[in-house]
Amino acid sequence: MKVVYRDILSKINPWLPDPQIILIKGARRAGKTTLLKIIEKNLAKNKAPTKYISVDQHMYEPFWKSLDSFEMYLKTELEFPARKRLYLFLDEVQYLDDPGLFLKTLYDKYVKEIKLIVTGSSSLELLKTREFLPGRKVEFTLERFSFLEFCRTTFMERKQEMRFSEENWDDLTVFYKTFKTRLEGAFLEYITWGGYPEVVLQNQRGKKLQLLESILNTYLEKDVSSFFNISNISGYNNLVQLLTSQIGQLVNKKEISSTLGLHYNTVNTYLDILSGTFMFDFVRPFFTNIRKELSKMPKVYVRDLGIVRYALSKNFMKYELIDGHLVENFVYRHLLEDYAPGDIHFYRTRGGTEVDFVLGRRGAAVIEVKFSKRISKIPRSVKRFLENYGNNVNRIVIVTMDKLAKEGDVYYVPGPLFPFFKFSA
Repeated sequence: MKVVYRDILSKINPWLPDPQIILIKGARRAGKTTLLKIIEKNLAKNKAPTKYISVDQHMYEPFWKSLDSFEMYLKTELEFPARKRLYLFLDEVQYLDDPGLFLKTLYDKYVKEIKLIVTGSSSLELLKTREFLPGRKVEFTLERFSFLEFCRTTFMERKQEMRFSEENWDDLTVFYKTFKTRLEGAFLEYITWGGYPEVVLQNQRGKKLQLLESILNTYLEKDVSSFFNISNISGYNNLVQLLTSQIGQLVNKKEISSTLGLHYNTVNTYLDILSGTFMFDFVRPFFTNIRKELSKMPKVYVRDLGIVRYALSKNFMKYELIDGHLVENFVYRHLLEDYAPGDIHFYRTRGGTEVDFVLGRRGAAVIEVKFSKRISKIPRSVKRFLENYGNNVNRIVIVTMDKLAKEGDVYYVPGPLFPFFKFSA
């Protein structure tokens, strides 16, 4: 299978010489194991000793029971301790009985002899791990393929990230004119299938669908049913379908409870799991008053558009027919490449006027999705936001169907080009 360069490597590699535990979070089948193998292979080129253990496949081994047992295991498997530091890869560490305590104990005793690089698929379980590791770890989140990574599998061979800053606007324009047709075709494919690596790298559409169903059915069976002990899988699945049908809309928990016949507390639990397993995100409204932000209803987005295909069987035959809410979700997905979820908000007035995305605590950048051919001026909702918070706004980006233009501080950027545009905020 083709190995695609992951942009997150440029963020992880500088931390390899340092003592801190590298903790890589991300959804099941997002490519964490492959990422570990790439890091391990690169280290091996420099003759660094490495050891990879898949925790979920060896969770019942006796060597996890104590640090002494694990030390003995390492000594029987390889030369340990050795003159060179061992790079120890623990995949899906949440399957340990007490991962936080285990990692802390191992780190504190062998900080000079072992460099720990671990992964996990559940941020809920990893929250417990963090309690034991203050100052001992650095965290990264591996998403499914971004659109840039997706394009590397189709028509772009360049390994490293290729993005254009505001200063390189003319280059961005030439790039768009050169690859417009290919970008739109890739965009249509990405919107339809999402970024799960196995699905992306499979060329046959029938097999793509089978893989997608397999990945998400395994998630329901292994993570939701077994790991979180959720017995009402049909209710959970109904919630997935309901949320997927409401992308970019407000999440009313009471309404969901009534519609699905689930207890309000159950809805809360399920929503936490969906967020904690990197399936959905819930974006908070923009307020300068943090209390108001936390008390108002959030908007929902999927972390990968393949979930939409799985839940609703959405399929678009033409670029021009793509649903605007999915383009909005596409934009959200790619904002995660540069911003933490807590720095991404939306703006909504009492009258229902909305701005899709406001970045930063003070609203340094505004992004509005208008996936249409008829875009001639700044949307009214953006003007309304500027009336109230304009002094803080440095950048306005309007995501369009095919308009590419710069008018003062306003940038009109076609949807497929948005991930390639690195704007300041």
